[in-house]
Amino acid sequence: MSATEAWSIGIDVGGTYVDVAAVDHAGRYLRQKIPRIDKDPALSVLAALDDALQSMEIAPQVVRQLAHGSTLVTNMLLERKAPPIAVVTNRGFADILLIGRQSRVDLYAPVATPQTPRTLFPDRLRFEIGGRCDAGGEEIQPLDHTELVSLANAIADSGVAGVAICLLHATRNPVHELAVARALASTRPDLAISLSHVVDVAPGEFERFLATALDAYVKRSTQDYLTAFGDGLRQRGLPEPVIMNSDAGLRPLAEVAAKPLSLALAGPAAAMSGFSLHGAQDANDAAACISVETGGTTTDIGLIEKGAIVCGRKIEIDGLTISLRATDILSVPVGGGSIVQINQAGALRLGPQSTGSIPGPAAYGRGGRLPTLTDALVVLKRLPTTLAGGLVLDAAAADQVMAGIAAALGCDVEAAANAVVAAAAAAIAEGVKAHAYRHGIDPTGARLIAGGGGGAQHAAEVAELLGCDHVLVPADAGVISALGCLAAPQMAAAEVALDLPLNEACWPALRAAVQVIADKTEGRTEIAWSLEAVYQGQPGALEFVFHPDGDDPASIAQRFDQVHARVRGHAFQREMRLLRLRGQWVTRPAILQAAIPAKSVTATDDVLQAGPATIFTETSSLWVPAGWQCRMTADGGFQMQRVSRTGTRPNLLKGAA
Repeated sequence: MSATEAWSIGIDVGGTYVDVAAVDHAGRYLRQKIPRIDKDPALSVLAALDDALQSMEIAPQVVRQLAHGSTLVTNMLLERKAPPIAVVTNRGFADILLIGRQSRVDLYAPVATPQTPRTLFPDRLRFEIGGRCDAGGEEIQPLDHTELVSLANAIADSGVAGVAICLLHATRNPVHELAVARALASTRPDLAISLSHVVDVAPGEFERFLATALDAYVKRSTQDYLTAFGDGLRQRGLPEPVIMNSDAGLRPLAEVAAKPLSLALAGPAAAMSGFSLHGAQDANDAAACISVETGGTTTDIGLIEKGAIVCGRKIEIDGLTISLRATDILSVPVGGGSIVQINQAGALRLGPQSTGSIPGPAAYGRGGRLPTLTDALVVLKRLPTTLAGGLVLDAAAADQVMAGIAAALGCDVEAAANAVVAAAAAAIAEGVKAHAYRHGIDPTGARLIAGGGGGAQHAAEVAELLGCDHVLVPADAGVISALGCLAAPQMAAAEVALDLPLNEACWPALRAAVQVIADKTEGRTEIAWSLEAVYQGQPGALEFVFHPDGDDPASIAQRFDQVHARVRGHAFQREMRLLRLRGQWVTRPAILQAAIPAKSVTATDDVLQAGPATIFTETSSLWVPAGWQCRMTADGGFQMQRVSRTGTRPNLLKGAA
């Protein structure tokens, strides 16, 4: 490699593989999938990176940027194996995290169960303190210094590694939260402290307190990982990484370490960044793009509209509703490791339990003994004999574990495997429909784009169930998240919480909020502005574009009505309230402008393969069902098109579900 080279690296960590993608200033593009060999996440990533750089012949000194995405925080929130943390709040509010909004997830349960698991912040670790600011931010009761000292000593004696400081109205005036943080740090400088006014600027005590508590819960482990990863890169002569966030933007390591909850959906966000390169989307494109990414445990479904990744304000992770700006992803518990079971009624069930990567499906040959979706695909010969990274599949082991399912269903092994795959397609299709319709999108008129290790295996069958005739599979579908890390912009944003009626009288306050954000943008002029608003009395806000220099109350009201009508099917004639202003600005590394692969999705005229057939690529495999054809796209990807309605639809078998 010459001394004038400059490379940018994207690296994404999944349950089974570490994916690496690289581009240089001359437009060379390399990618690789490497099996994880170490349970320690930092060591696993560093070892995979060493292998990738060696095989790609890239010297550390010519790497200019390294962008990293992972599911570390997602897994922590799912597994909940970290030690509990302490919570400090106002006197009388220690139970707010358990009381929540009293939402009844189970309508017929005799009582409303707590919305958060008590084990994350048990009763003995929830501390109350005096002092109070009112809703306007005015101090009405000062903090007591003696009480602060006692609190700091009690938390120090508890042995916790993290503390969430959650005080009322801190978004209006954070002075009390800052004072408590100083007192705790003076006693235990090693504490990982999260402040509610930093984690979430909006009012809403339960949502803000929960987000802050979860931020503190994942902070110590995340900081340890980022420190070990950053140190390992530094020892290798590599640059400090930028980290993929849940909103599909990259941020500096130190910023992420200070607010690690921002990584809660970083893995799916990286994939969405990669999909946005291949969706042939621009601001004038009316057709929405629906992405389907299937991994080892879940299938993540995302949306791209008019060139922009659809984001939201709330995410759901295993029953936790978290206030966090993130790519709007619906995760369906269907992945390669999803376990196949026969329930007491004799019906086939797929997931939500998963074998993970270790031991993994039986076909992996790592000691797995439970039948999975991957085993069903192996039985049907829809996967290659050797996966990326040299993982050899054991067909005999797959046949053996699927034989038990076949016996329970009263059919042969191949029919049972078909039933499993059909159940996967049905579950993914239902997820796509639910997610699309929630955003006012008709999936029959959308583009379907598939990625991840298994997305292209199921996409055409999902499309049939949706009524779609076209599926796009990017050339780098198997490493779409690594590509997304590589191509994502470095992003910064500022927000101001509002509570203003939309009328002429609100204009001075809104203009003042615009100036507050503008003062933080370092003179940038290309800022993407948005507002969040509700009709008076509504609980759920909607976000829409705002033009500070051209809008007035009438144009804002009209735009909100249009968004509300599209998403929720109607608009009201009633007062609106503005709840939040956001300004966002991005920086894209110059090296990527010419180096990222072409976005073209135009297919050649020549049919590459007619179904039923499997196409194996370097990083993924595609299934072309009967009645479908596959053509090569200009950038080396694939476009599958349904050419006949006579193809065999997935057969769920009697009793399969």
